[in-house]
Amino acid sequence: MNANEAASPPPISQPLTVRIVTEVFAALRSVELAIAGFWTHDEAPSVDPHAFDSIEHLGERTLKDIGAPHWLVARAAERREAQQLRWIEFDVR
Repeated sequence: MNANEAASPPPISQPLTVRIVTEVFAALRSVELAIAGFWTHDEAPSVDPHAFDSIEHLGERTLKDIGAPHWLVARAAERREAQQLRWIEFDVR
């Protein structure tokens, strides 16, 4: 026989089903990592409450007009109502 025993046997590839399943799992893993990246990216930006200190003194309607956050508009309304109660208490109109 003319066989070279030192040569390694030809590599046997994996069955087709194993290759397909491996590729599907790799694709699902990459999708999972991409979605996890979006979630961590969305958590990072947060609104600093002190960022609005310069416009906090404005009135409720002005804050609504400029599109201020709802919590800032509510705080302005609370300030206005407290001032009105003080005026009523001192009978100043």
